[in-house]
Amino acid sequence: MTCISRIRQLAWLAPVLLASVASSTWAQSTDRLKAILAEPSARSAAVDAGRKTSSFCANCHGLDGNSKLSEVPNLAGQNPVYLMNQVHKFYTGERKDQWMEPVIKLLSESERLNIVAFFVAQNVTPASSAPPNAQGYELYHRVCARCHGDQARGGERFPRLAGQQNTYIIRSLTRYRDRTGNRMEPEMLAMTAALKDSDIKALADYLSSLH
Repeated sequence: MTCISRIRQLAWLAPVLLASVASSTWAQSTDRLKAILAEPSARSAAVDAGRKTSSFCANCHGLDGNSKLSEVPNLAGQNPVYLMNQVHKFYTGERKDQWMEPVIKLLSESERLNIVAFFVAQNVTPASSAPPNAQGYELYHRVCARCHGDQARGGERFPRLAGQQNTYIIRSLTRYRDRTGNRMEPEMLAMTAALKDSDIKALADYLSSLH
C-alpha cells in the first residue's frame, strides 16, 4: 500500500473513529449519571455542586431551570439521560449553538454531570397558565404521544415537553418540519412533515400549559 493510499484510508476512517470515541464517552457519562442519581447522598452532593456551577445558566434558563424567555427552553424536570445527551452533543459540537457550545466546552465531565443533576431535580413551572388547547390535545395524542408519552413526560430518548416554553416548541417543530435545524432525528422529521403552522401553534399552546 502506497503512502497516499494509506493516508486516504485513514482520512476515511477518522470520522468513524471519532464517532466511536464520542459514543464510548457518552455511554460512560450516562452510566456515571445513573449511578449518581441512584444513590441519595451522591445525588444530593451533585445537586448542591450543580446549583453553584450552573449559576451562569440563570441568565437564559432561569435560576431553577424555568426560563423567563419564551424562546429559551425550560431545563427543570427534564429527563436526565436525555438532558445529558444534549449536553454531550453541545460538548462534541454535534449540536450547534453560538452560546451553548463554547460554554459547555469549558466544563469538566463532573461539572456537566452536576449541572444535569441539579436541573432534573427542579420542579417545572408550566410556561403558560392558559387552559389546555383542545386542538393541540388531539394533535399531540395523534402525532406525538407514541414517543413522548400520554402526559408528555418523555423518557430516556425523548424529552419532557409538558410545561415547555411556547416559542421554543414552535421554533423546534418548525425547524424539524422545514429541515432547517441541525437536529435531524428521523422520528421527528417524519412526524412533523405534514404539520401546518396552525398545528404547530396548537401543539405549543397545549404543551406549554401542561402540568
